Amino acid sequence: MAAKNEYTEHAEEPNKGFNAPSGHAEGNALLVDAHGNIRRLPVPSSNPNDPLNWKSWQKWAVIGTCCWFSIMGLALIGGLGPILGIFFQLYGPQGYGPSQIAFLLTLPSLCVGLGNFIILPVALAYGRRPVFLVSTVVLLAATIGSAAQNSYNGHLASRVMQGLATGASESLLPLMLTEVTFLHERGRVFGLYWTVQNVLSSTMGLTSSYEAAALGWRWYYWVFAILVGVGLVLAFLFGFETRFQRPVVSLDGRAVLTDDFGVTHVVPDSEAQEYLERHGIEDQRGDDADVPLKSYAQMLKPWGSSHKTPGQIMLLSLLRMAQSMTSPAILFTVLASSITLACVVDVSLTYDAVLQQYGWNPKDIGLINLGGIIGGLLGAAYCTILGEPFVIWMARRNHGIHKPEHRLIVLMPVAVLGFSMLILYGFMATAAFEGGGSYWGVLVSWTLFQVTFTSVLIVTTTFAAEASPKHPGPALVMVIGTKNIVSFGVAYGLTDMVQHGGYTWTFGVLAGIFGAIFILGIPIYMLNPKWRRYVTRAEEKKGITTTD
Repeated sequence: MAAKNEYTEHAEEPNKGFNAPSGHAEGNALLVDAHGNIRRLPVPSSNPNDPLNWKSWQKWAVIGTCCWFSIMGLALIGGLGPILGIFFQLYGPQGYGPSQIAFLLTLPSLCVGLGNFIILPVALAYGRRPVFLVSTVVLLAATIGSAAQNSYNGHLASRVMQGLATGASESLLPLMLTEVTFLHERGRVFGLYWTVQNVLSSTMGLTSSYEAAALGWRWYYWVFAILVGVGLVLAFLFGFETRFQRPVVSLDGRAVLTDDFGVTHVVPDSEAQEYLERHGIEDQRGDDADVPLKSYAQMLKPWGSSHKTPGQIMLLSLLRMAQSMTSPAILFTVLASSITLACVVDVSLTYDAVLQQYGWNPKDIGLINLGGIIGGLLGAAYCTILGEPFVIWMARRNHGIHKPEHRLIVLMPVAVLGFSMLILYGFMATAAFEGGGSYWGVLVSWTLFQVTFTSVLIVTTTFAAEASPKHPGPALVMVIGTKNIVSFGVAYGLTDMVQHGGYTWTFGVLAGIFGAIFILGIPIYMLNPKWRRYVTRAEEKKGITTTD
């Protein structure tokens, strides 16, 4: 939440989720009243169809459906590593080189990022439910296409469509989760979303090599087609429309309004009308308690009303995403999350050949994903048990004031860990081809780097939401979506790097880039508060406070 003065935040409730918003601003009684009670923001309307007024089972049905789609989509995109060797044997004799075959794993990841910037604007303009349903149908059709294809080009094309559809998991679905939860609940819900996504997608990767060995590689896709089909049923039955034009609410002499990104803005009542007109927001103040409650059958309608200016909102969404990149904090989080994801992809591209060189049976390669499960849980535990209490402790030392930059300190141990594990993996991969080393070095480096990956994902997304006071919603989408695009660029040259310099040199270079980016966190820690102060003062001149 942006502060009214100095853009500060007060820490509260240490038992909230590990990436929960951390408090309220001095003199602003919006989140916490004079008695210390948390107020519900956004302010729920009197409309019974307001998603914030839904029954608990309806909210959790939406959350569960979103989790199902994201798990299936991301497991499908990233789970090809254990069986990638099959495609080298299949397409190599047809004249396709290692870099081209690696596109089956890297190009879909790029398309996940591109899909974000297509799916989110369309969902803002035409509704969440129809776009969610279309994304699920496209993912199902593309998965069936991958299972049935007989050519490399057909396989790659279907993988590209899988990636574009999966983009919903990192743009549209987080928006839907935002729209069914209050501000103080989002830390817990998003923590659940990211952790379950990482752990269960790794769990599904355990079986991929055994499926391919026992039934053939096509069954890797057929199993996912069945599971995505189940997800389509869930999306139709429980993926309710969460878009709601929230009326402006007066609170403590201020007008509270929520924009299309789920960001809550607070302006003085005297300036509210001017602000609404400037941003094209319709003032719908009034009592709508008499609006009839929609039946379950009505909520199953595949489409609803679109935004009154769909073209304008799509362009505005892209503009605000671009504007968020003016923040040094957002640039840092994009780079940090991108290089971390790129290193995960690079290891995924190589561990199949490395473990087979250590004598592993191809069908057992999927067992390396146990490291993803363990590392994901350890990363979540680190952020929950150590990271969040540390941030609160820092706030207490700072006279109760929480600064978003405190979270960057939490990144330091996992950054050192990630750097070390990249070096270890490079040496162990080289040793595998020279008759030395141990596969335990590969397993340990992969597992502990997953601790880094999970921790970086949690901390950077939380930091991005807190550190971009003007447009935290678009900033978060920018960080989540752009990392897939940037990481593709980093991973693109992996095969050539290994061929020319070997594993030790390649992963040494990656470790150097990784370390250099995280060292940038030091000047960001010192300078970003000044940037936030500048932005906040500019907003204060307009009488605007923003919270997310």
